[in-house]
Amino acid sequence: MKMKITVILFSILTLILCRYIPVSRLLWIFAFPGIFCIITTYNNKFRRKISYYNDFPNVLRVFFACLGGTLLEAYNVFDVIMGLLFILLGIFANDEPMRRVYRNKGVIVLSGIDGTGKSTHAQRIHEWLGQNGIPSKIIPFHHYLFLDHLSKVRIKIKRGKVEKPQRKPPPGWVPAKTSKFSFIRPYLATLDNFLLYLFRVVPIIWKGEYVICDRFIWDNYVKHKALGYNTRFLFGLVTFIKPKIGIIFDVPPETAVERVRQRDFHYQYTKEHYEIERKEFKKIGKQLGYPIINTNQPIEKTWEQIENYLSSFLKKR
Repeated sequence: MKMKITVILFSILTLILCRYIPVSRLLWIFAFPGIFCIITTYNNKFRRKISYYNDFPNVLRVFFACLGGTLLEAYNVFDVIMGLLFILLGIFANDEPMRRVYRNKGVIVLSGIDGTGKSTHAQRIHEWLGQNGIPSKIIPFHHYLFLDHLSKVRIKIKRGKVEKPQRKPPPGWVPAKTSKFSFIRPYLATLDNFLLYLFRVVPIIWKGEYVICDRFIWDNYVKHKALGYNTRFLFGLVTFIKPKIGIIFDVPPETAVERVRQRDFHYQYTKEHYEIERKEFKKIGKQLGYPIINTNQPIEKTWEQIENYLSSFLKKR
């Protein structure tokens, strides 16, 4: 209730200042949320002794209020309607779902080289969460939103049709750089994965459910780097979203090659490819504090380690 009143007061104050003080509207749109952010950050960190970004959702609500207030000062119907909508958004936005989103609460990331059991364990975690009364969904990050469709369109334009391979590829068969524009593929894949996170993962977090990510945004970065693509500047970008719960699955490269070879259809990456990927995944795991679990052992022993790790987070719910 206090925050609703705060939003209303900021919108009224911004409206009055815009009308009687001839300065740029941008000043009020950003100044008041900035001041509110500084005050709440200081209060949270030094007085309440809680996370300094605990009130960031409320900062966003103040921003909506100020934006709405500046629009209400306009003299056309469209701006007034938009102003009212932004103020209502600030009043009725539920800050708890917003906190869940920017904290990535309930996001479980499973990463690792091919053949480490990511999809298998994602399904088992999903069932285990259900048994504990926690709704969840599995989101596979190797299924693109638009990149595969772009590739098919390009091939169709070039060759006239898209043929689906009917047999297992030969050993050593890896994706080829078939276009002079192939250098942008890692960046398009990263954009695709961010959009996937925004449109499929965020709505699930907002509802308070868990999301099991079968691979994550950085998996594409790792794969493209191992294939020799230019991935400069991508590491910081792909690790921008940092879920607190994550596991790096690991097996020796030789084991990965053998497991992948048994699949009906899969790119046949080499041992050298997997050695590069393995090094990158361990780097990511170390930076984000994720455990590295060896899946080249009896599956029940692997599951015991996974369950113990996840249980430590469920106790904090």
